[in-house]
Amino acid sequence: MNFPAGKRASRALFPTQILTVFATLATASLSAQNAIAPGDEALRHHLQLLIDEGVVETLSTSWPLSDKEIALSVASVNADELTPSQSQSLSALQQRLARTAKASTVLQYGSDRQELRGFADDFRERGEIRFQTNEQVGLFTFHLQAAAVDDPLDSKDYRLDGSYVSLDWKNWQFGAGAIDRWWGPGWQGSLILSNNARPSPGLFLNRNTTKAFDLPVLRKLGPWSFSAFANQLESDRHIPDAKLLGARFTFKPIDSLEIGLSRTAQWGGEGRPENLSSLKDLILGNDNVGDDGIELDGSNEPGNQLGGIDLRWTTRIAEQPVTFYGQLIGEDEAGGFPSRKIGLFGIETPIATNFSQGRVFLEASDTTMDFLDDRFANGTYNHSVYQSGYRYRGNALGASTDNDSRLLTLGGFHEIGSDNSLTWKAQYASLNRDGSPGRNTIASSHEQVGILSAKFEHQLNEQLSLGLNASHLLDDVSPDTRLPKSSIQLALTIFN
Repeated sequence: MNFPAGKRASRALFPTQILTVFATLATASLSAQNAIAPGDEALRHHLQLLIDEGVVETLSTSWPLSDKEIALSVASVNADELTPSQSQSLSALQQRLARTAKASTVLQYGSDRQELRGFADDFRERGEIRFQTNEQVGLFTFHLQAAAVDDPLDSKDYRLDGSYVSLDWKNWQFGAGAIDRWWGPGWQGSLILSNNARPSPGLFLNRNTTKAFDLPVLRKLGPWSFSAFANQLESDRHIPDAKLLGARFTFKPIDSLEIGLSRTAQWGGEGRPENLSSLKDLILGNDNVGDDGIELDGSNEPGNQLGGIDLRWTTRIAEQPVTFYGQLIGEDEAGGFPSRKIGLFGIETPIATNFSQGRVFLEASDTTMDFLDDRFANGTYNHSVYQSGYRYRGNALGASTDNDSRLLTLGGFHEIGSDNSLTWKAQYASLNRDGSPGRNTIASSHEQVGILSAKFEHQLNEQLSLGLNASHLLDDVSPDTRLPKSSIQLALTIFN
């Protein structure tokens, strides 16, 4: 649907008033914190092991995580009461936390881009030089991450992705920047918000710690976290300068179960309503064509929303910890609840031997609407008004497979000794299952392919780490498909 351009209104994303509030709040007396972005699977594994075995009490399905929350949880642990495996994970987690606070330089180059990205994939382009550093001034945290990339998909050679400035006040973090998020328990994917697309810039609010409510009734929710953001999407899209809004609430009513409720929306943009009435309709879910006050031509439709629930439940089978997890995301709304759902399901377990420690997982996802009943094609991540879709700079904001695709992944992460780690995946992908061209960013036609990939990392010393990542397709695909037949990447990380 096309709209007259008209005169472009000024939309200052970081108004002066916000900075004034930040300066006023700086009189509070709490320490600042760093946000731990998705990508470090070793840190995630060790934290998850300690959570699942009841050693630390925190939440783990809303990234970025708060290093303050993790540090407080770790500080309360009595190391004398730990098993050897728990003690090893505690020590490794402390080392990874210390590493996240260091400045670093990363040089990476490969034959092709990484396309079917998972939690641990932190490179997007074929080549990249990236520098990052942290600085804390009072209650303010400044995180700078600058990168130069080779042959980028969106032609942006220089980036500040991952950079932010934030302020701690009481138990909340207020900030502005462009940060990666991963909402959900999956290791290969998240259907609503993942690290697949570049992070868009905006304002954010996070709860620093997951302490339970003091009120008797609400205390039954257990530890809880909340995060929200308001971001600006790019100007080079069908509706220029559309906003991306999101909120997530997670809680843990029992020790073995973590529940997440997520909601995101595309709203406003050039030629679209951005008044309080439109925002109210969006928040209340009054945004379907034909609803009270919403015109049939969609001219005043508030936005494009996704929402749903994810669960992570841990039990023991023959004394072995086993976790079942799942995510259901609605691409539409009916009766106030998500409908036209897409789904992700998985199982994972930690693995320890005499020479290694890690975990394995089996995960399946389907991004076809109503995948369990009547398949509804070409709807997921697409919209009649926001015709660039639920995407940013050419990539889906949710699953890396984009719409109408199935992905089955068997994968594992293993630390071998103190200096080596191995990540591996065996995958089967059925992409763009209805074959419609122009609706899926990865495949322009239906493709079925097996994929093998592995990543090996060696810690040369305290300052240097060397990584090798390789993948290979077991089947031929169309030349129009973005998946390369084979690829290899080398990475060198220097910690200052």
